[in-house]
Amino acid sequence: MTGARGAYSRTGVYLEGGADGPKHMFVRIGDLVARRADAAAGFDLLDVGAAAGAFAAYALSRFPAARVTGLEHDPALVAAARAACPAATFLEGDANRMAGLADSAFDVVTMTGTHSIFDDFRPSFSECLRVAREGATVIVTGIFNPWPVDAQIHWRYGARFEADWHPGYNLFSHLSVATFLEAHPRVRGHEFVPFALPFDLAPREDPIRSWTEAGAAGERILRNGIMPLPFASLVVAVGNR
Repeated sequence: MTGARGAYSRTGVYLEGGADGPKHMFVRIGDLVARRADAAAGFDLLDVGAAAGAFAAYALSRFPAARVTGLEHDPALVAAARAACPAATFLEGDANRMAGLADSAFDVVTMTGTHSIFDDFRPSFSECLRVAREGATVIVTGIFNPWPVDAQIHWRYGARFEADWHPGYNLFSHLSVATFLEAHPRVRGHEFVPFALPFDLAPREDPIRSWTEAGAAGERILRNGIMPLPFASLVVAVGNR
């Protein structure tokens, strides 16, 4: 169908060779994990939307006693992750319905760059909370709107009139997320931790790939060819009220 909404797929992007060393975002997420998990004793970590296993590999390098599981919907990426990071367990599955994962099974749950694929964040957030243990931490990193507005955003490359529309940049507000979490019986508290790159990122040929621009006050603004990207890590403390 001309102009239909297509399924999300960025397989080729995730299979590209990465830069030397971990992504700065991975380091920042690792810092948040380190503040809330006993690295020496080991812990169970679930990475939702694990792609080709890059964060799982970083987590194991930083927390070698951790037991890491990755959940990914794309079978090609699951195969790549298993080959690249055999010390972790990778499962094919849906972030909105984590069939096969037990209740209260993980001490840390991470989900990075995934929730904005969906038209409703609540199913994936609910599943992250379901599989988290009492006292666990859920860390969702991605774009969140600090203004009280939600937006469904679908995109295609210019002048490709017959192409499907792609998801991937839906924007959910802090207000909507907070309203959901404050009503959830397994949430003790939450905070949004802003994310900013400490270095410049140049534009690339693909305008969907992000870059930085200088703001009016000299700050770095992360954006792509669609919009500025207000990245943050949502850190949720799990525990029955």
